[in-house]
Amino acid sequence: MDGTQVYPTDGGRACIPTLKVDTNAGMMQEVVMNESKSEALQATFFPGLMCSESEQEEYDYDYLAPKFKFKMITNDQIRQAILHLGPHKAPGPDGIANVVIMQCSDLLIPHLGPVYHVTFRLGVYPTQWKDSVTIVLRKLAKPDYTVPGTHRPIALLNTITKVLSTCVAEDLGQMAEVHRLLPDNHFGCHPGRTTTDSLHFVTKFVKDAWRKREVVSTLFLDVKSVFLNMLLN
Repeated sequence: MDGTQVYPTDGGRACIPTLKVDTNAGMMQEVVMNESKSEALQATFFPGLMCSESEQEEYDYDYLAPKFKFKMITNDQIRQAILHLGPHKAPGPDGIANVVIMQCSDLLIPHLGPVYHVTFRLGVYPTQWKDSVTIVLRKLAKPDYTVPGTHRPIALLNTITKVLSTCVAEDLGQMAEVHRLLPDNHFGCHPGRTTTDSLHFVTKFVKDAWRKREVVSTLFLDVKSVFLNMLLN
């Protein structure tokens, strides 16, 4: 620690302790320097793909026909996206706090709308909008914070980009519902479906099978390991 007084609820003042990393030889190595800690946390949060570039080139993509046409976002969508911002969240690289956009929305929306429309019409996405800052926070109530996996990354995006991304995500979610692009028993990304709903669904499925004197088998997958072996665009 830096010697300053740290209160129990002030998680932002906590420093990353010396980390213990498992080496390729199966030995635990202590990581002390900040640069080495960053590398260890990066390897934990953003593991690389298992396939090489030559293997990626062998994939032949066959995309289905689009289910719906693109619609330009409206000023009402931009206003709704701004209203859902957390006013006191930490700003991204542009340094614009959410509360500034929220308090000045009436003045900014007539200018944000044309800017967003041009990005779609010209197919141009400014390089600055792609910049983000990733900070590391501790997961709550973990017994040992020397393990990199007990921390989690938080991405701080540019506020202007965040509003645009929210509008696009809203359109995609709505069209996925209208055109039934997700299975009925899919709960992630379905509006109005929570983790509690999925537990009720599984419980009912199991009990219905038991009533018929059938055996229920469950396959639990390590999603993190699965995604390591997938080729993502």
